[in-house]
Amino acid sequence: MNWQKIDRNSRIQQQGKYNNWKEQIAKDCFHRCVYCSIHESPWGGIDNFHIDHFKPKSKFSELTNVIYNLYYSCPICNRFKSDDWQNDCIANLDVIGYPDPSEHDFQKLFEIDMTTFKLKGNFKSSRYVINRLYLNRPQLILERREFFLNKKAEILISEFRDLVTQKNLNRGFLKKYIELSMDLSLLILKRNEISPYRLVDIRK
Repeated sequence: MNWQKIDRNSRIQQQGKYNNWKEQIAKDCFHRCVYCSIHESPWGGIDNFHIDHFKPKSKFSELTNVIYNLYYSCPICNRFKSDDWQNDCIANLDVIGYPDPSEHDFQKLFEIDMTTFKLKGNFKSSRYVINRLYLNRPQLILERREFFLNKKAEILISEFRDLVTQKNLNRGFLKKYIELSMDLSLLILKRNEISPYRLVDIRK
């Protein structure tokens, strides 16, 4: 998906308290949840996203206002993570714990099954993150499916323009175009049926 490694060197420590730095933290994290990679826009923007203390302030109070310990998170991932902390895994991803988004490229932590659009973890730590943060919740599976369908649509639209210019349309291409349009329409309808999470999951 759209995970991007956070540039630790470009982060500037501010004065005061962390809850006044939300705009900077959002920008540092590309306005996306560092865990599930969903953009803030479907949630109504910055006001509805959270500041995540990577190492929980309940256990590492000295890091409460340290910019390097603060990341941008969607409310669901932040709620699932809560004050959970198992192990440091900066050097070794084969432990139960959370990889630091400024130390690890999350694109390499996961693979997406292109049949089910579910995430699979490449390391023990990434498998833990998937389970703990419920990264295969229905909403995120839908987001991934939509992301890849839109990529396919971009390619087909480009091909369509080329064929129109050449006046060389064929039935095979039109069939693919219609099938993709139907897939996207069904996906939009399905979005209204999906709940982001179940209370039984968030309370586990």
